[in-house]
Amino acid sequence: MDSGAHTTLSVKMMSHVKLALVLLIAIVVLTVSYATYMLLQSEHGSSLQGEYFEVTDFNNRTVKVPSKVSRIVAIGPGMLRLVVYLNATNLVVGVEASEKEWSTLGRDYAMAYEDFLKKLPIIGVGGPRSPPDPERIRAVKPDLVIMHKLYAQMYDPDRLSREIGVPVIVLDYGKAGYLDINSIKQALRLLGKILHRESRAEELCKYIDQIVSDLKNRVKNVTAKPLVYVGAVSYKGKQPFTSSQSPFPPLMLLNTSSIIDEVSLKPGFVSIDFEYLLLKQPEVIFIDLNSIDIVISDFKKDPNKYCALKAFKKGNVYAILPFNYYHTNVATALADAYYIGKVLHSDQFADINPKEKANEIFEVFLGKPLYEEFVKEFNIGFDSLASVFKCG
Repeated sequence: MDSGAHTTLSVKMMSHVKLALVLLIAIVVLTVSYATYMLLQSEHGSSLQGEYFEVTDFNNRTVKVPSKVSRIVAIGPGMLRLVVYLNATNLVVGVEASEKEWSTLGRDYAMAYEDFLKKLPIIGVGGPRSPPDPERIRAVKPDLVIMHKLYAQMYDPDRLSREIGVPVIVLDYGKAGYLDINSIKQALRLLGKILHRESRAEELCKYIDQIVSDLKNRVKNVTAKPLVYVGAVSYKGKQPFTSSQSPFPPLMLLNTSSIIDEVSLKPGFVSIDFEYLLLKQPEVIFIDLNSIDIVISDFKKDPNKYCALKAFKKGNVYAILPFNYYHTNVATALADAYYIGKVLHSDQFADINPKEKANEIFEVFLGKPLYEEFVKEFNIGFDSLASVFKCG
């Protein structure tokens, strides 16, 4: 073999060796990459969509949210409540100043986790009329911001997202002070998906459905319904006795109306004349404990006025827990429904101890019994107020 042929053969052999080496390296790289990818998928619990997935929020926005969320903030009425209901309190890295400055009494989630929440950094003012504070939110480095729809009317969520560099989800669960069951469940399920609390969300939704069904079935054959009035209903704070709500959510769950439903022009909070109460003469009256001191003070000024109402004269006046405080406290409203049902339809609720039922509901939603906390603060709970308002 001449030298030229030897050289050609050597070049060909080297080319084959290089090609084999390149192929081997490519195979190794692909194998490692695939293994790493599958490991990440397993760790993050995500689908083949990668590090983000898309959801549609309550502002009909399509938002890409991280597959793994470990740091969140919730801003606006009721948003932190939903997070706590979903057992995701450990993800919260900052709270609005209102959570530290306002009384926790009546905000179920704040009563249950006051010590934890008050230790967190402040991310804004809070309250229904205060816009978000991008700088303070950015300072706690969240992965995600949960924003109430009311805030979205004051501050563009897309703008907020750009300013803080993380996704912003807009949520709501119905009109404040009301129990929009479908919206509550929708909000829980969407947030449950985002925070990987799907099973917890379903647990709560099923429990809510069970309660609604139970209350409905208990009163379905009731035909004799007393005239009812609910007074001093909390709305943006304490209110006088002549302040009420139409329709009243716990009464709605019991398929029962209030005497003001027939005069209220639209759903919401209303003030009525005392003369109307004297005219209608409600047989049973419930008073929101949040405003009980206002009612007691007014009663002392003119007890004869109140004692002209048959319900006061006969001692048919009862206390209920306040449930409208920085949006609807769902657990408290459901607890109220059982007590009101017990008062109005004792036979149908003979097996119910309202105080025990309240603690059961609080434990399901918040992991803690809270009924005694209300009693401790108000010195009364689900009780008759006959001894407080004495007539003759």
